[in-house]
Amino acid sequence: MTIILVIFLVSLALSVVLTPVVGKVGTWLGAVDVPDERKVHTGSIPRCGGLAIFLAFFLSLLICAFLIPDIFNKFELTRETGFFVLGMLVVFGVGIVDDFHSLGHKIKFLFQIIGASVAFWGGIRISSFAFIGIPFECGCVSYFVTVFWFLLFINAINLVDGLDGLAAGICFFASSVMSILLIVKGDIFHAVLFTSLAGVLFGFLRYNFNPATIFMGDSGSYFLGYTIASLAIMSSVKCQIGTLMMIPVIALGVPIFDALLSPVRRFIVGRGMFKADRSHIHHRLIAMGLSTKRVVWITYGITVVLCIFAIIMVNLRDEFAGLFLIVLTLGAVIFIRKIGYFEYFTHDKILRLAQGCDGYGGIFAGTPEFSRTADRDIQVPGYTRAVGKYLPGAQDARIRHRGVQVSAQER
Repeated sequence: MTIILVIFLVSLALSVVLTPVVGKVGTWLGAVDVPDERKVHTGSIPRCGGLAIFLAFFLSLLICAFLIPDIFNKFELTRETGFFVLGMLVVFGVGIVDDFHSLGHKIKFLFQIIGASVAFWGGIRISSFAFIGIPFECGCVSYFVTVFWFLLFINAINLVDGLDGLAAGICFFASSVMSILLIVKGDIFHAVLFTSLAGVLFGFLRYNFNPATIFMGDSGSYFLGYTIASLAIMSSVKCQIGTLMMIPVIALGVPIFDALLSPVRRFIVGRGMFKADRSHIHHRLIAMGLSTKRVVWITYGITVVLCIFAIIMVNLRDEFAGLFLIVLTLGAVIFIRKIGYFEYFTHDKILRLAQGCDGYGGIFAGTPEFSRTADRDIQVPGYTRAVGKYLPGAQDARIRHRGVQVSAQER
């Protein structure tokens, strides 16, 4: 435990020292996040904090290699490790470029796939896994399962990085619980990596928690998503425990659940599946009247509970673990429903009025119920959607068709 404590303190100190320096450099070079209709902050804030996280993580490992050589003497530079770092550089690289010069989502998505592919070619792959005690062999689809795994983690953390300290805090708890579990299982090396990551994030929160003076940006969220996804696979193989790979999925349950549902939600309301919006879980909580700090603390609390559940689950027998997952999933669905997230999936009375939106990209396009020339503006909670145009800032839903107008105040 002394080794783990030393590594945590070293990474924490490096993060505290490097983060403000990187923030000043980012401001000087113009890597700042400017407020807009999607943002909750009011001033320009540097968004290159991912560089500080990246540097602090690797420097802490180098320093600890000199301070505690016993741990790293057993470490060999294998093909897997080399490709792990190479894939990380690809993903982190596109993130840092985006922090300084905004890139399109297609370019970023492409480089995420390339980074995941590099890791796969290096041996970091999901060949099989167990779910509620049932083994599954991936076989010829191993590549697609592995790439999806990486994309899920990278984009989940990226999506949840919408409030001060939210993504960093969630990843801190996830890294901490993985470190504890790996220490118990005897995998000290991977425990060291997760501990270093936890220390870096704890130090970064000194500047990233509300009111934040720096954001992690895409470089930070991409780095964290890739690293946690990779280490989850590598440590589960080392410990030969398939369920261990599911622990970060449970610990990061809030952002992962949001990442899985967001594209579906956007498709249903007629927006681009990868177009950014203000309708994620944390946005819904703010819309209920909660402050930013309260939303972050609530999400932290949920994450801590999920981490405790993860620790319990890894020690349960398969049949009990399966039942535990079912109960956990039902609880998540109830919570999401309570905050109104499923309103996007149930506003059929309003969305049906969009039938026949021929030429406007609606999901019911092509039916003749409405005239294309009619003036029809539709707004559902969380969105201002106009069929054929957008009305930013509109306060009510208006549907006008053939001279008849219906108005409903947005809740």
